Amino acid sequence: MIHTEEQFNFAAHWHEEVELVVVNGKSARIGVNNHVFNLEQGDVLLIKPGDIHCFLPGTDHLTIFLFRLELLMGSFITERETQDLGELFNKTTVIPSNFCHEKNLWRYIDALANEEKDQQAGYRWLMVARLYDLIVHMLRTKTPITDKPTSGWPCTPSKKFEFLESVCEYLEEHYAEPIKLDQVAEHIKFSKFHVCKLFKEIKGITLMEYLNHFRIIKSEWALLFREESILDIAIGHGFNNVNSYNRLFKKYNDCTPSEFRKKHRTNITTYEG
Repeated sequence: MIHTEEQFNFAAHWHEEVELVVVNGKSARIGVNNHVFNLEQGDVLLIKPGDIHCFLPGTDHLTIFLFRLELLMGSFITERETQDLGELFNKTTVIPSNFCHEKNLWRYIDALANEEKDQQAGYRWLMVARLYDLIVHMLRTKTPITDKPTSGWPCTPSKKFEFLESVCEYLEEHYAEPIKLDQVAEHIKFSKFHVCKLFKEIKGITLMEYLNHFRIIKSEWALLFREESILDIAIGHGFNNVNSYNRLFKKYNDCTPSEFRKKHRTNITTYEG
């Protein structure tokens, strides 16, 4: 469990844990893959294992729960129960504040927070019990899922995660360069066809969409904390020209790079990314 402070920022990353983000402050901007979720106080964001996510400027106090689904599985679990967990956790989704209150979801979230705060004898076991309580409640109240779940079990260790890690590491290391698909395929020893197909299957977006969104996210930090011109930032983050950079930046942020810089620089006090 992680408690963040005001103006929390953190760069793009991914992991095999489920991440349950509770917005305690006024608002939060959380990027997941190629989408930015603009959340309000009381909203909960459930981030599925393997999704690339980051915390952007404009994010206030959060409580973050991280846990591995393997923790919940034992020899007693049935195939149907495995399927139920898969349907709940294989899609990143927003649980609105009004739903949390209506279905009394806060009771279970608060119980977890209180156990972690008190840390009495055996609290780790009790944390697992409270986590089971929360998940059963979500299953029984039919917590709203924004889209149809994707096929497959998201958290089982597999070659897909090795593939994803290899590709993402390469893209994130070379994002400022004019990367071509041939280079990625050569790096991980896959054909171009299989790189495109498998990446889209796992992430739900194309490799180039992911790369360009990562470039945009990295450029946001430069806009806020460097004195370079918009053109220099665009070229330094892998874009051929400022027009394509402006177009993509506005697609993900609903504003131009200069508007973003002007708006957020006045609100930034510390950088925690």
